[in-house]
Amino acid sequence: MSAPHFGYWGKAQPSGTDSDGYHLLPYHCLDVAAVGVTFLKRSPALRAFFARALGLGADQPLYSWFAFILATHDLGKFAESFQGQRADLVKALRAREVDPGKPYSVRHDTLGWLVWDQHLNGRAVDQCWFGPDSEDVLEGIGWWVRACTGHHGLPPDSRGHWRHHFCPEDTLSIEGFLEELRALFPLDGIKNAHGALGNEGFEERSRDLAWWCAGVTVLADWIGSNTLFFPYRAEAIPLREYWQEAQEHAETALEAVGVLPVQCRERSFAELFAEIAKPSPLQAWAIDTPLASVPQIHLLEDVTGAGKTEAAAMLAHRLMTSGCADGFFIALPTMATANAMYGRIAEVYRKLFEGNPSLVLAHGQRALVEAFADSVLPVGQEEDDTAQQDDTATARCNAWLADHAKRALLAPAGVGTIDQVLLATLYSKHQSLRLLGLFRKVLIVDEVHACDAYMQRVLETVLTFHALAGGSVMLLSATLPEHMKHGLFDAFARGRAADVLPRASSPDFPLVTSWHEGQTNAVLEPIVAREAVCRDVAIRYVADEHEVLSAIRQALAQGKCVCWMRNTVSDVLAAHAHFADELDADHLIVFHARFALQDRLATEERILTHFGKSSISAQRAGRLVIASQVAEQSLDADWDMVISDLAPIDRLIQRAGRLQRHPRDRDGARLTDPQAADQRGQPCLWVLGPAWSESPAANWYKQAFPRAAAVYPHHGRLWLTARALQQARIAMPRDARALIEGVFGEDVELPAGLQANANQADGAYFSDLSVAQQNTIKRADGYIRGGIDWWSEAKTPTRLGEASMTVLLARWDGDRLRPWAEHENLCHAWAYSSVKVAERLIAQRVPEADGAKEQLIKDAEALLPDKGKWSVVLALQETAEGWTGTTLSMEQENKPSRPLRWRYDHVRGLEQIKDAERFEQEQE
Repeated sequence: MSAPHFGYWGKAQPSGTDSDGYHLLPYHCLDVAAVGVTFLKRSPALRAFFARALGLGADQPLYSWFAFILATHDLGKFAESFQGQRADLVKALRAREVDPGKPYSVRHDTLGWLVWDQHLNGRAVDQCWFGPDSEDVLEGIGWWVRACTGHHGLPPDSRGHWRHHFCPEDTLSIEGFLEELRALFPLDGIKNAHGALGNEGFEERSRDLAWWCAGVTVLADWIGSNTLFFPYRAEAIPLREYWQEAQEHAETALEAVGVLPVQCRERSFAELFAEIAKPSPLQAWAIDTPLASVPQIHLLEDVTGAGKTEAAAMLAHRLMTSGCADGFFIALPTMATANAMYGRIAEVYRKLFEGNPSLVLAHGQRALVEAFADSVLPVGQEEDDTAQQDDTATARCNAWLADHAKRALLAPAGVGTIDQVLLATLYSKHQSLRLLGLFRKVLIVDEVHACDAYMQRVLETVLTFHALAGGSVMLLSATLPEHMKHGLFDAFARGRAADVLPRASSPDFPLVTSWHEGQTNAVLEPIVAREAVCRDVAIRYVADEHEVLSAIRQALAQGKCVCWMRNTVSDVLAAHAHFADELDADHLIVFHARFALQDRLATEERILTHFGKSSISAQRAGRLVIASQVAEQSLDADWDMVISDLAPIDRLIQRAGRLQRHPRDRDGARLTDPQAADQRGQPCLWVLGPAWSESPAANWYKQAFPRAAAVYPHHGRLWLTARALQQARIAMPRDARALIEGVFGEDVELPAGLQANANQADGAYFSDLSVAQQNTIKRADGYIRGGIDWWSEAKTPTRLGEASMTVLLARWDGDRLRPWAEHENLCHAWAYSSVKVAERLIAQRVPEADGAKEQLIKDAEALLPDKGKWSVVLALQETAEGWTGTTLSMEQENKPSRPLRWRYDHVRGLEQIKDAERFEQEQE
C-alpha cells in the first residue's frame, strides 16, 4: 500500500476537460527540488556563495539541504482546503468526501508556512529532525522555509491558523513525507558540529541568504511546473526512484530555458569593436588598468560621445574572463535608450560567450521587438492559485520564457531600463527572482545622473544587495554631482561590510573613480579627454520666442538641419503649429512620448536615418525636429543647430551633445577621418529661457514656462543654470565639473525671490527619500511579509511623480474594433498601439452608447494580458476633426471626473481637444 502522502494531487487539468490528468504532490515537490539542485550544480558561483555563507566545504551537504528545503515549498497543498478544489480527485485518491467546512480561502504558499511555523516546528524539536539542538536552529531554518513556501514571488503571510485549513490526516501525511525526505536527502553533513547548523551566526546568515533562496525557488517552481519537461505522473513509485527521473528532466529543462551561466571567450578590444580604429583614452584605460579579483565598483565620468559604453563593456569582459563575473546587465534610463543600446550591444555580445547565449531586451515594451515576442500568456488565463487555473502552470512558464523583462536579468547578457533593476529591491512581486538574476553580473548603469532622489535611494539599496552577493558595478555619467557619487559608493561599500568611505573628490574631468573591498579610499584616476570630443560651445541665451522662430527659419533656408528640444509635449505641439504650414511632412518631425509605440519606434528610425552618424547631406538639409526630452538621451543623432528650452545644466549638457556630434564638412557631409575637425563652424547652443535677472521674482520661471514649471520644480537650479550660461560659452570637458557643482552642489546660494520655491523643492526631495526608504526591502528585516504591502509589478513605483496610465489606441472600422497598429499577431498589435498618458487625464474610458460597440470593447479588454485592469482602451472614430475619442479624467479632491476629448494622428500624436470656453478658463 502506498504511503499516505501519495494520496494528494499537486497539479491537475481542469475538471471536465479532454484530459483529466493529474500529478501527485510529492512528485511535483521533487520536480522543483531537482530544478533547484541542478541549477546550483550548473552555477558554480551561486553554489560557492551559499556554501561559503553556510560554512560548508563540500558540495553534497549543500545539495542535500537544498533538495530537502525546496521540496517543502508546496506543503500548503496538503491542506484539505486546497485539495478540496478537486473533490473528484480527493475521492479517487483517498476514497472520501471533501470537508465543506474548510473552503480554500488562504493561498497554499501561506498555508505551507503556517503549518510549518505553528505545528511542524514543535515536531522538529521533539523528534530532533536537525540534531539534538534542533530548537536552537529553528529560527535560522525558518528563514529558509519562509523563502521556499513564498514561491509565488512574495513572502507568505503569517496571519491565520493552520488548523482551520488542515485535517488530522493531512498533518500525518506531511510528517510522513518529511520523514521520507530526510531519508532521501540526509542532513548529516549540514547539521553536525562543523556544519552550517552548528555554526555561530547561522540565523543571521540564513536571513541574508533567504533573499536569493526565494529567487531560486521561484525559478525552480516555474520550470518544475512545465509539463513540457515534467509530465504528469499519477501512479505511485518510490520517491528515490522518481528523484532520479526528476533530475534528468531538470537537466533538459535548464538547458532549454537559457538561464545557466555561459563560458566567456577572451577577446581583444579590436575584436569586440572592430569599427573603432583607435581606442579613446577612457577605452584604453579599460583595456589596460589592473583589476582586483574581488567585487568592485567603478564610476566612468566622461563627456557624451567619449565611448563610455564600449569602455564599460570591455571592463565587464575582463571581469568575466578573469572569473569575477558571469555576465552583464546594462540598465538605461528610458525605453528609447534601451532600444538604442540593444542595437549597439547586439553586434558584439555573441563574441563574448561560448555557445549561443541569449541577449535579452528588457523594458516595459519589450514585447514589441519581434525577435523576443514569440509567445505570450494564453488568452483569458491569469496566474491564479485555484485548481481550475492550476493547469496553467505550464502556460505561465512558457509566458515567463517569453517575458524578457524578467528573463533578461537571468540571461548572460541583458539590456533594459533601470526600472527592471530597481524592482529587485522594492517590495514588489518576484523581486527575489530579479535579485537572483543580477547575481554575480556586472551591473552597468548608464546615464546614472538621470536618477532622481527616489530612484537614487532605491538604486543605493540595489548596490548594497548586489555587493553583498559578490556582484560588481559600473556607473556611467557625463554629469554626476558629487553627493550622488558618494551615496552610491557608500551603498556598495556597505554591501561589502565596509565603513562609509572618506569623501574623495577631484576637479579633474574626465575621471574614473574605483573602489574594491580592502581599499581604505576610493581611487581617483584622471583620464585625458579624447580630442574629438573636446570643444568650445557658444551659448546664445534668448528670452524672445520670436527670435528663436526666426533663427530656425533662417537655418533651414541655409540648408541646415535643426532640433528644438522642449520641456513638455504641449510646448512641442505649440512649436509644431508655427511650422505646420511652412514645411511638408517630410521635413518636419514631431518626436515625444505621447505616440503609439509603433509610431514612436518609426520616428526613432526616421531620426536616425536623417540625422544619424551615417546620414548624408541630402537626408539632413532643411529638416526640423521638434522634440521633448526623449531626444536628449540615447539617440545618436547629430544636428547642425540645436535649440533648447531652459532646463537644468545636466540636461543642457546632454542636449548639447547632439549639436554637431559627428565631424562633417560645411555642407553636412560626414568626414570619415575620426580625427578630422568639424567644418561647420563653432557649435552654438541656443537656450530659450526667462529674461535674465540677478534678482528674479518668485514666478521668474513659471511666468515664462507655465507648462514646464512642474517638470523641473526646483526653479533655483534653473536660475543657477541660466546664470552659468550668461558667460556665453562653455568648454567641454574642462568646465563640466564646475558647471555641475555650481548648480547641484550642496553649498550654492540662491536669490531671495526663489528661496521659497527651493525650500519646497528640498522638502519634496527629502519626502521622496523617505518614500524610497519605506518602499525598499530591508536586509535587517529579512524575507518576511510583516505589515508591508507587496505590490504587483503593475503598481510598484520605480519612479515617483505623476502616475501614468497605459492607453491602448483602437479605431472603429465599420462595426469592427481594431488596434491602431496593424500586426498579424493581435497581442503585438495591442502592444504597438500603447501610449502612456497622465492618469489624471485618462483614468477610464467612457462606455459606448451603442450596446453592440460596448460589448466589442469589453471583448477586446478580455483578450488583453491585464484584462484591462491597468490600461484603458481609447476607441477612436474618424470624424471631420480626425480620429477622435472620449475618456474620463480622474476624480480629484473637489473635482469630479469629466469627459475629455482626444485626437490622434501620426504627425502630432495624442492630444487633448479643448473647446474655446474651457481653454480660456484654463488660461485664466
